[in-house]
Amino acid sequence: MQTIREVYSNSVYEHFVTWCSAKGLRTMADLAGVDLSALAQRGEISAAMVSRIKMVYTAYRRQHPEDFLSRPSTTRRAAAKPVSSVVNVAVHDYFVAHPEQLIRIPEVVKALGLKRTDVQKVLVDAPWAKMVDSSTYFFVPAE
Repeated sequence: MQTIREVYSNSVYEHFVTWCSAKGLRTMADLAGVDLSALAQRGEISAAMVSRIKMVYTAYRRQHPEDFLSRPSTTRRAAAKPVSSVVNVAVHDYFVAHPEQLIRIPEVVKALGLKRTDVQKVLVDAPWAKMVDSSTYFFVPAE
């Protein structure tokens, strides 16, 4: 994950980098929730500069999509009931059958007739499934 200062290193962007530092924005992922258009509307940065900033940001997101994926929570509830190996295998097989798609939990539940909580338990620790958001995953083949 690169810092904003590294990506916007040209002196043309110095005012933007200073603004980001003042707002506590350090990494490119920190910009994900920022409305950059508001900078131009408030007159803090010119509309042409905001356009250039957005173009660089969009290019960075395309080159580094892994920096913007949500990560599953590391906290666990105590004494969770383990999921059967049949459910593990069924969910894994479903992901293997759909390797180039974003897979939503409701699709898996409907297709396999499983409980949503069981599917979620499998996906939390699955090395072959990466989280995009709370209900969407994609398949990562073993290396």
